[in-house]
Amino acid sequence: MRKLWVLLKLNFRAMLRAFSFRSGAGSSKKKAAGGLGALLLMAFLALYLSGVYSFLLASMLAEVGIVEMVLPLMALMACVMSLMFTLFAASGLVFGGKDSDIVLALPVPAFTVMLSKILALYLENLVFCGLWMLPTGAAYLVYAGLGAGQAAGFCVRLLAAALFLPLLPSVLALLGGWVIAYFSGRMKHKSLVGTVLSIVLTGAVLVGSLQINALAAALLQNIEGVRRTLHTWLLPLGLLLDGLVGSWGALLGFLLISLAPFLVLVWGMSTQYKRILSSLASHVTRSDYRLREVKAGGRFAALFKKECGRYFGTTIYLLNTGIGAVMLLGFSVYVLFVRGQAALLVAQMGGAQAVAPMLAAVVCLMQATVNTACVSISLEGRTLWILKEAPVPPRELFGAKALVNVLVSDVPAALSVLLLWFGLGLSAPDALALLALCVCMGLFIPVAGLAVNLWLPRLDCENDTIVVKQSASSMIGIFGGMLVVGLGALLWAVGGKLLGFVWFSLAAAAVLLAGAALGWHWLCGSGARILQKL
Repeated sequence: MRKLWVLLKLNFRAMLRAFSFRSGAGSSKKKAAGGLGALLLMAFLALYLSGVYSFLLASMLAEVGIVEMVLPLMALMACVMSLMFTLFAASGLVFGGKDSDIVLALPVPAFTVMLSKILALYLENLVFCGLWMLPTGAAYLVYAGLGAGQAAGFCVRLLAAALFLPLLPSVLALLGGWVIAYFSGRMKHKSLVGTVLSIVLTGAVLVGSLQINALAAALLQNIEGVRRTLHTWLLPLGLLLDGLVGSWGALLGFLLISLAPFLVLVWGMSTQYKRILSSLASHVTRSDYRLREVKAGGRFAALFKKECGRYFGTTIYLLNTGIGAVMLLGFSVYVLFVRGQAALLVAQMGGAQAVAPMLAAVVCLMQATVNTACVSISLEGRTLWILKEAPVPPRELFGAKALVNVLVSDVPAALSVLLLWFGLGLSAPDALALLALCVCMGLFIPVAGLAVNLWLPRLDCENDTIVVKQSASSMIGIFGGMLVVGLGALLWAVGGKLLGFVWFSLAAAAVLLAGAALGWHWLCGSGARILQKL
């Protein structure tokens, strides 16, 4: 038990350092304090979002006399959102730790090591998923009209359920992380297999989240059918509902059905833990080497090829920064196939000229999420010294990293604009102005991302997941781009309509292009000196 407690504290502190907004410099106490602040922010978001949706949904359900259904519905939302947050973090935390082989070499059972890591993941889920249920319980108390004794019993049952509910997304996240690690470690093309599996798992989570809206509509249409569903393939949620409304036996069943798979899965994986870690560290040996002529290339081409290999070969990097481009292309293709319905909707909204500013905001917002440059320097990790010592000017290094971002952002955006041009019937000036705005946005984002990454590098992370999803540079880079889009929308609302969409877009494009030029000048000067000091 003592070994488990010590390992749990180490993993929890590592998780706090991963959440920290501080860079590699600074004391561990300051990093932990920054991570604790990030966790507090997550807790605030859970309480705020759950409070808004719980009271809104409870008021609607109370009008038809089924206010208790807010409990399983919000619990399902909590599990889905927690799973989306920790699906890839589980792979990095449990199977990507560089110190796991050292820990397993100590006189510590593999089950204890595995349990300590998954409990740290559970604590992360508890911050969001567990706290999510507290406003839901408050909304139920307000609209259910329980007596003092019934309310006290409900609060006790709610606290017990809130402690055990995060076990469900933790189990699913661990299973998903294990599937990715298991198959990617045994295939020849590990990165490709990991990427495909991650896309499949992410798609399954997104499809499942879309079913929440259908379930909410079904509550009003077929409440008995929903109740039967909650006691068949959604049995844990059905037991949760029965337990919270008064059945202690059902609550005990929910606690057991949440805890038992958790322990069984951890024990089963711990028996193969060393083998999984060894397979992830191994490489497939090729026996088909042949002598052939090798084409020579320049330094920039080599750097660009290396950056492309890292981007398309790192699953978490590709998915986290490429999902916006995929969604944008998917939306544009869908609009092209439903041109008739889209034309009617555009006419109802005031015509193509009224829709053009909305499209600009959507396209630029999706481009803001495609910021590969804001973590590209941090991903070099402890091997950054190789690039610094190589005969490569910083200008070419920055250019290769920025070019990958430009291609991943601008090419899908340009294709989307062309598809939307034909699908929605935009005028040629509006479409060309929108295209110019998107191209300049795609030039500004990587330059700003590189500057942010030089300002807040994370070269000491244990795995790529922490760099891509939890580092300060990734958050500031992506949300900073969204802030730029929000500022542009505010300027349009205040006085941009006086210029018209075409001239406003061209002016915004000129500002973004000037910002990209100034940023590039800074990178080649001060940025190069900062790089040498890292």
